[in-house]
Amino acid sequence: MEPIEEQKRIKIAYITADWNRELVSVALGSLMDFLNANPNISVQVFNCFGFTLHSEDSSFRYKIYDLADFRNYDAAIIQAHQIMDDFCLRELGRRIREAGIPAISIGAEMEGCLCIGTDDYTASRYMAEHLITVHGAKTFIYLKGYEHGDEGEAYARRRAFEDACREHGIPEENIIYRVGEWQSEKGAEQIREYLESGAPLPDAIVSANDEMALGALGVLKDAGIRVPQDVLVTGYDDIFSASLSDPRLSTIQRRFNEIIRNACEALLKKLDGKDVPDKLYEPFEPVFSESCGCRLHSASELLTIRRMFYMHQRRLESFYYMQDKLTAGFFAAKNPMEILDVMERYSGIFGSPRMYLYLNDYYADMILGQDGNSRPAAESDMRDFSDKLVLMGYAGGAMGHDGTHVYMRISRGNLTEAALLKKERFGIFYPLFFEGMLMGFMVLTKPPTVTEMNLHESVVNQLVFAIENTRQKTLTEKLNDKLTALSVTDPLTGLYNRFGYEKFANELFADIRERGSRIRVLFLDVDNMKQINDEHGHESGDLALRAISRVIRDSCRKSDFKMRYGGDEFVIITEACDADIKGRIEQSLEKYNSSGELPFPLHASVGDYLTAAAAGETLDDLLTRADELMYKEKTCKKRAAFGK
Repeated sequence: MEPIEEQKRIKIAYITADWNRELVSVALGSLMDFLNANPNISVQVFNCFGFTLHSEDSSFRYKIYDLADFRNYDAAIIQAHQIMDDFCLRELGRRIREAGIPAISIGAEMEGCLCIGTDDYTASRYMAEHLITVHGAKTFIYLKGYEHGDEGEAYARRRAFEDACREHGIPEENIIYRVGEWQSEKGAEQIREYLESGAPLPDAIVSANDEMALGALGVLKDAGIRVPQDVLVTGYDDIFSASLSDPRLSTIQRRFNEIIRNACEALLKKLDGKDVPDKLYEPFEPVFSESCGCRLHSASELLTIRRMFYMHQRRLESFYYMQDKLTAGFFAAKNPMEILDVMERYSGIFGSPRMYLYLNDYYADMILGQDGNSRPAAESDMRDFSDKLVLMGYAGGAMGHDGTHVYMRISRGNLTEAALLKKERFGIFYPLFFEGMLMGFMVLTKPPTVTEMNLHESVVNQLVFAIENTRQKTLTEKLNDKLTALSVTDPLTGLYNRFGYEKFANELFADIRERGSRIRVLFLDVDNMKQINDEHGHESGDLALRAISRVIRDSCRKSDFKMRYGGDEFVIITEACDADIKGRIEQSLEKYNSSGELPFPLHASVGDYLTAAAAGETLDDLLTRADELMYKEKTCKKRAAFGK
């Protein structure tokens, strides 16, 4: 879709979460169809991948909603039935009301929002009455969804089931409730626990959604329990997996694509000042199929399933081919910059025309190896998006960076106006986080299919782990280098210490010998050090030692070995060709004394020893000879001073 002029565009924020991935996939596909038919509309979707309710990281996933500043949008759609956090929903409602924009809530009522969805009460009651009146079910397990108090889909579906049972004389003790939290894994877990308890099978397992029902079907099949012969099973939503299950799941078809289309049309009417009802229900259709003992798949259904399964398999083949290359690239990468290179190279794995990767500025500074002024003052601040964001990954067009993957820096408040993003008519935002730290977010420009959405999560997690792993590895290497430097370095002067001598001096000695060069060793001792300490204090003595170390560094080459041998003694190891080093030290000392930085003159005695051409001396032998020459020079100085 080509970009259009900004002044003609209606901007919509779409908030969702994908505990049931297919419903989100259908919603986003329908949203894109609506955009294709209405070129004056753009949508930014804020989504998080699937999660376990009330888990430690669920708050991180919901942080993606904080990026949506509703004051920058003309309208909002909240897929409220997907968001399992009541506080989060209330906050979204408050922010929308403060922004003063029209909004639609899907599947659950929100204050100030038009509500659109399915008549869950009527649909669920229809299914319950079918089980009781047609199949004679009298005992039940009911798998509950997460309920938002006395409202929402989960509450309406459970209440409808209970009312149907009550009106048909089913006593309360014939109903066992289990909380499946909308998830296949939880539904399976609840039924597995029930079977292990040894309690008798009910006549039917009624699930508040297909995901939990499919989890239950799997456990029953593993246990050798036949459906529908031994127990009936029903779901709700008619997701694609329900049509593939064995047996085919009996469920409620919601026509979710129509819900989304009508939600968008209702928003346009509200923006145009037209009246819209506070609540809209879309038609539903019961699917009485194999799992409740009704009809088998029709020929048309089987054909549709075959086609969808073929497309699904082709997408999987393409995905796994690219994932192999992506994984190999991540494994070979030595630092975060190479990880970003790999992600850009294989961004086609998302099936999106373009990919944007934004990182919080403090995290960007961390992977760039910079302390930066952006680093949060407290760890708790790393749990939010920063005020500044850095575009560090981009694919789908030509754009260069400075070699560090810094394409551009933008203000979080200007996100919808960012130079690249504002040209996109569709963008879906996913959060990136790792163990207590919010790293940033990714933006894709095409809605994923249900197959792709399941796969995207694994790729994003792989990317996050790879970036953080290489960052930690780089940090560890730097810390190890620092620790190594500290262990071989004298803390007062910054020159090598005895450990440094053992580690590096012999290497230099051997290297010079291998090149056939002669070796020069200088042994330096500060004159009158005891007098300096006695008359001026040990702090002044330390200043003198640091001054001598600077003189030595300034007088030597970078490749020379320089160390504090102990106390006020220093050693230099270099090649014979550098004959002027002792003279440079003396000149540097004279210059330093003339500067007046110290309240006393600074002098040193230096022993300069040069090996013979074919000498067989060890390095310790050279130090001994240089020390002897230094001692002779110091003795001469003392005699001269005494003679005066």
